[in-house]
Amino acid sequence: MDNILEVQNLSVSFDVTGRKAEAVTGIDFSIPKGKTLGLVGESGSGKSVTSLALMQLLDPRISTISGRVVLNSTNILSFCDQEMESVRGNDMSMIFQEPMTSLNPVYTVGNQVVEALLVHSSIGVNEAVEESIKVLTDVGIADARGILKRYPHELSGGMKQRVMIAMALICKPKLLIADEPTTALDVTVQAQILDLLRGLQEEYGLSILFITHDLGVIAEIAQEVCVMYAGRIVEHSTTDELFASPKHPYTIALLKSVPNLTGKRTRLHSIEGSVPSIFEHPVGCNFQDRCSECFDKCRIEEPDLVVDKSGRAVACWKA
Repeated sequence: MDNILEVQNLSVSFDVTGRKAEAVTGIDFSIPKGKTLGLVGESGSGKSVTSLALMQLLDPRISTISGRVVLNSTNILSFCDQEMESVRGNDMSMIFQEPMTSLNPVYTVGNQVVEALLVHSSIGVNEAVEESIKVLTDVGIADARGILKRYPHELSGGMKQRVMIAMALICKPKLLIADEPTTALDVTVQAQILDLLRGLQEEYGLSILFITHDLGVIAEIAQEVCVMYAGRIVEHSTTDELFASPKHPYTIALLKSVPNLTGKRTRLHSIEGSVPSIFEHPVGCNFQDRCSECFDKCRIEEPDLVVDKSGRAVACWKA
């Protein structure tokens, strides 16, 4: 199956007041055309940094990115700013976290949605307005023409998120990066947004990188999933395999932390401790201090992400 995106040995570090902070270390994944890959992990695992690195939206004065990001057979990490401006929106686009704050409060919805078309195409303003109305309608906004005249503060959270999705899709990119697109929304609106993304994926032939800390959302939207911890991918498999038979102790702990609404009520499981500081990764496995399966080798040597015959990958000495 052809891949729309291939990420190879991607690493991201920051220079913070003279100290090197390693946020992402040597990650690899690919996304087939028309499919969704979930990237999951708790806060501080490097998910959002990964997405910003793919879009080249990190400040080059304090960040260093290495590896390869191959989009449509071209390594876009070698692109200059001007070249990346033509890629963003046209070939790949992004839905950012927090729809409440992602829209500019001093411009109407119309100004912000139409702008993307005017920047990336040669069409006129009137044609751009009509195309914006069509896309806003596609994302489930009933009075699209009226919404163009309104300001962000006049919209609900779910409506703002639909506008953000419309802005991301207005130039018909082949890859959509969705960074925690349902986090700030209530459960009902979350379900509506997930249904919307699935429908748009079929209609537009989208490939999606869906970033979240919520495994329940991953089960609904993704065909494959990468579990990320402390800047590394520790498990990669199909979504069905991951939920049926998790291999890495971190993945197992995450799944235990998901509330169970059926059967006997039990105390909700929590993972003791916290993600290691990006300034001081431990020697050996990053998960060692929080892992019930840890043994001597884990404290000496970092396990590689090993791929088995079925294509499933796990970074654990006991897997």
